[in-house]
Order: sequence, then C-alpha cells, then structure tokens
Amino acid sequence: MPFITVEYSAPLAPTFDRQAFAQEVHEVAPAGINAPIDAFKSRFRCVEESWFGAGEDDLDAVLIQVAILSGRTPKAIEHLSETVLEIARKHVSAAPGRRLHITVETREMERDYYRAHKE
Repeated sequence: MPFITVEYSAPLAPTFDRQAFAQEVHEVAPAGINAPIDAFKSRFRCVEESWFGAGEDDLDAVLIQVAILSGRTPKAIEHLSETVLEIARKHVSAAPGRRLHITVETREMERDYYRAHKE
C-alpha cells in the first residue's frame, strides 16, 4: 500500500517509460505520506479503445489512480497528487500530431476495512 493504477491510451506505449515512472514515484512519493518505499505497488493497463468528448480522435490519455490508507492530511494528499502528476509529465509525451491529457486521482481507503496477505 499505496496502490497506483495507471491506464494509458495504446498510442502512448512507445512514448511512456512506465518503468522509469514507477521507479521515480516509488522513490519520491513515500516521504510525503510517511509510507515505506516497499509498500508502493504500481500496475499499468494499456487501453486499446477510448472515446473522448465529442469523438476527439487526436487525444490520448493517462489516467492515474493512487489509493492510500486513510489518515493523511488533505495537504499531504494534494501534494502526493501533484508529485505523481509532475513525475508522469516527465515520463510520457504525446506522439506527433496528438494531444495528451494526464489526470491523477488520489483516494483514501479506510484503514479499518483494509486487509492484506503477504507470503
């Protein structure tokens, strides 16, 4: 915990350095929310088909969800979202002739209801 889920448009696959993104997030983000680096887990999903607005066909997107355990201050959550967005902007770029949208949503998971199993 935290869990980072990244969905990205298929045309971004060659321009999105996913490993560098995850590595930097895992190195930089823990300090802001007082979490150990080994707790961070990132997953990526390539989205083959999307529909944006009124059918904008020159737009690709990276949608990032960060799930953290409850108990952080609103300022810490906001800072985490901004940090992840800044890191994403460094590791993905739009293909020529295409536009890029990147969004980050950080949400809290209730600590009382979260369970995990590790082996």
